[in-house]
Amino acid sequence: KFIKELWYKCILFHNNKNMKLDMHFHSTASDGLLTQEELLKRAKEQDLEFIALTDHDVVSYGFREETQKYGIKSCQSVEISAYNEAHDKSLHLTFYAKEISQDIGNILQWVVRAKEDLIWLQIARFQEYGFEIDANEFYDFFEKLWRKKDALNKFDMVVFVFWNEKNRIHAQQLHAGNVITREDFYLQYLKRWWEKFHEFAVMVPNYEIPLSVCRDFAQKCDAIISIPHPNVTFKKWGIQEFKKVLPHYIEQAWVNAIEVNACATREWGEAILQAKEKYDLFLTFWSDFHKSGINDGKHWDFWQSNPFLSPQSLEKYFQEYSHKICST
Repeated sequence: KFIKELWYKCILFHNNKNMKLDMHFHSTASDGLLTQEELLKRAKEQDLEFIALTDHDVVSYGFREETQKYGIKSCQSVEISAYNEAHDKSLHLTFYAKEISQDIGNILQWVVRAKEDLIWLQIARFQEYGFEIDANEFYDFFEKLWRKKDALNKFDMVVFVFWNEKNRIHAQQLHAGNVITREDFYLQYLKRWWEKFHEFAVMVPNYEIPLSVCRDFAQKCDAIISIPHPNVTFKKWGIQEFKKVLPHYIEQAWVNAIEVNACATREWGEAILQAKEKYDLFLTFWSDFHKSGINDGKHWDFWQSNPFLSPQSLEKYFQEYSHKICST
């Protein structure tokens, strides 16, 4: 099957045991700051052998063909905005397949359109709460940064709001007089499972894909579907909660992989590898790259690997995959 061909041969086993790949990064098609061509040139300069572009809800149609021009392997891929109804949690799932059908791409286009609708409604909610924000000025601000209108998200909105000193002061007043960073404001007021979400955030239909639909996607495409950066997604609840809910994602969304994020601590890295062993999951990797020079505990530079889980520390997995492909 394609999964075996791709993961066993192309990615996880090389004679020199170097993991020259990056399977989680973004371009200007969503919220990255480099174009696909710039990313490809960087991948070539760094001698990467396999890359997978995972823009938010935008399938990488055509990217694999471009990578071939640089002598690099790839597949079709996307990062899906998903929703776990049973646990009332939003999360992202990275999705990899030889071919992602166009009907899946069309469904994800509805998610992108829903994000645009949400932007307008959330801006109106900011205004109701006394913040100075204008939708046209918001779009003009990011257009100058070469960001696509349909790629903007809730965090971008907070960035723009906090650019205004009056808004920063107002956010502090709203937060019981306590100083609050834009990152904490985003988490506490706009993330589904945090305390202020139901009071302040707005939602729109089709904004996220239910886990059951993600499962249908994965089965239809014989795909790898991975939980990216679990060290970030489950940071609030910790490793034990991650272990508790992981079986639900495996059952309901057909999750069959888990990401070794570049910023995962040693403790999280060990938990990820334990989960891989327990549930016989694939591993995906690394950076969640958006722009250069960023290391905020979630994102890192392109092809930046985890310092606690080096190729040497993962040698047993190389051997395991090598044995599987040689025996099948």
